[in-house]
Amino acid sequence: MKRIYISGPISGVERAEYLANFADREKRLRAKGFEVLNPTRLAPSRHLWIFRLIGYRLTLLYDLWYLLRCDGISMLDGWEQSRGARLEKATSEIFNIKEI
Repeated sequence: MKRIYISGPISGVERAEYLANFADREKRLRAKGFEVLNPTRLAPSRHLWIFRLIGYRLTLLYDLWYLLRCDGISMLDGWEQSRGARLEKATSEIFNIKEI
């Protein structure tokens, strides 16, 4: 089974909206048999107090560490407007992690 990382805009998007976007993609990927890493379920994004404690940079570094453990990346609509998603996309290209 391939492990897929979901990437997309979070900052500047209403919490309910980005949670729904990531959850929908996660559901679709799991239905196709993939193991999915959804960054909105990882500790810094899931628990806002951790995010506030460690900040944006360390949260993104934490997410990149998870991305590097994956076989593929799935980009959500609007990723081009997100600094973090653009970095995740560039990282996936550098490390030859295929887009699903």
